[in-house]
Amino acid sequence: MKQPITGFHLDEENHWVADLACGHRQHMRHDPPWMERPWILTEEGRRSRLGIELECKRCDEAALAVAQAVREALLSAAREAYEDGGLSGLCAEGRWELAQDAMRAVDLTPAIQRALGPKRQEG
Repeated sequence: MKQPITGFHLDEENHWVADLACGHRQHMRHDPPWMERPWILTEEGRRSRLGIELECKRCDEAALAVAQAVREALLSAAREAYEDGGLSGLCAEGRWELAQDAMRAVDLTPAIQRALGPKRQEG
């Protein structure tokens, strides 16, 4: 997930770190020949990169965790409703309709909050 650079700071080892709008950070090292980022060495160069979007792996991981949590919550609700429908004597079609209704009605907020964890829920 792309996130714009909002600023820069030096870490404890004097390496430049980009601050992203999402609250995550990414190191921006000029370490030739592996990484060529001479712009990071000057204030003008860093300022020229403000607003540029970087791929944020941590946001990608959080989005995947949320998707998995939502999937599990929906499957659980559907399975439970389908089984309850069978115990109530519903036919397969009726059980499936009950499962679909359960998926529509499930509150996904707790699953999403668990997936994001306490730090990400606040921001």
